[in-house]
Amino acid sequence: MKVKKIMALGMAMVTAFSLIACGGSNSGKPKSAESGQKTSDGAATQEVVELKLPTFLAGENVGAVFFLPQIERFNKKYEGKYKITVEEVVQDSYAEKIKQLAAQNKLPTIIHAPGSGGIDTQWFKQAILENDMAYDLTEYANQNPEISAQWIKESREFCTVDGKLICVPLTVIRPIGLYYNEALYKPEKDIRDMSIDEFMKSLGENKMAFMTAENAWTSALMLAAIIANEEGGVDFINNNTADKVWDYNNPIMINAVTKLKEFLQKYASSNTVGAAYADAANAFMSNNAAVICNGSWMASEFNEDAKDKWSNGFDGKNVKTTIYPGNVALANPRGYGEFWISNAASDEQKEAAKAFLTFRCSKEEMEAFILAEGGNTPNIKHSEDFLNKLKENRILYQLDQSMNENTKYVATTGDIFPASISETEFGKLLPKLIDNTLTPEEFCAELTKKAEEAKQ
Repeated sequence: MKVKKIMALGMAMVTAFSLIACGGSNSGKPKSAESGQKTSDGAATQEVVELKLPTFLAGENVGAVFFLPQIERFNKKYEGKYKITVEEVVQDSYAEKIKQLAAQNKLPTIIHAPGSGGIDTQWFKQAILENDMAYDLTEYANQNPEISAQWIKESREFCTVDGKLICVPLTVIRPIGLYYNEALYKPEKDIRDMSIDEFMKSLGENKMAFMTAENAWTSALMLAAIIANEEGGVDFINNNTADKVWDYNNPIMINAVTKLKEFLQKYASSNTVGAAYADAANAFMSNNAAVICNGSWMASEFNEDAKDKWSNGFDGKNVKTTIYPGNVALANPRGYGEFWISNAASDEQKEAAKAFLTFRCSKEEMEAFILAEGGNTPNIKHSEDFLNKLKENRILYQLDQSMNENTKYVATTGDIFPASISETEFGKLLPKLIDNTLTPEEFCAELTKKAEEAKQ
């Protein structure tokens, strides 16, 4: 979607901000807290700081499985002091909601980082950073060395802008691979050790769970893997995560889109055109597709307690995982992390937000997160008990073991496309690629045109 320059300019004139904590109040005070309130014996009561947290990690979003119980654990730990109330926002609508709240000077205290929920870095830089709307976490980092020591170096460097730490850096890096149903598809060798062409031929009559709706997530992951297998493709992606790619009229992109077109025309599940993520996942978990590209967070879908989502004879025990052809794992350590704090928040709200971030970054929560969704924490030394528990999760352990010293870690297209391209335009154009309305060259030209429009 287009960056609204008028909005950014308008915010530059703002000198004081107020923030909704709960229920629409602009006073900066939590709705549940009344200053000066007394008990019957005259003692001051504990003021509960309540934060409303709009998030897409709720409802049917697969990330809700871990995130919502984590919020409950935090609320229980800080009962009587802090409370976070989740407001569910559909992922496709999250970025627009945050932009509207920013324009109204009503940002929530805790906001998902750019690159997630459709929030593009261009808007973040122009509307948020240029107007000093992000709270500087440098002092927090200095006061919590046990937490900051866990952050991934490349992410901390990326999150530091003009000497300010404007996002909580990554602690966990979660390489993205793919899943395959061994009851349908038994590759003769590890997919990791194949070329893109070998992988394509190995599929035979089997299909992949692609999608064109929403952000075309599973299709976009395959494109990133294909790009990484092109000569110069790894650098093309990894060297452009900061400033994005705006021109796609180059051999790397055109060659990659040509191969993606072949995948989509020959090996896509029958419901691909118009398919949202739920449709792609359903195709895989109903034996209508043998392969799906997705992150480690999907692993829980193949456990016995999730079998109500299975149909047509699908059995999660048959699912295996590995990384992409060419020994490629999709991961970007040079990212904005997961959350930032609004500078408009009151001191009490900032303290509550920092308490949540500290809670979320604790070793206990990080290990619980990895056991639930997978990933790697390079700066946390885990106990033997944790490592043994990780081995019990067959799929997550397989993914971990599929990477070796020669694995190439590559960012996704979502890291190099401006948000309007990755969240909307890429998927919208895919059906035209599939039905030959657009050639790969024309497809890349259209993407370039849409990217230029996003700059307006």
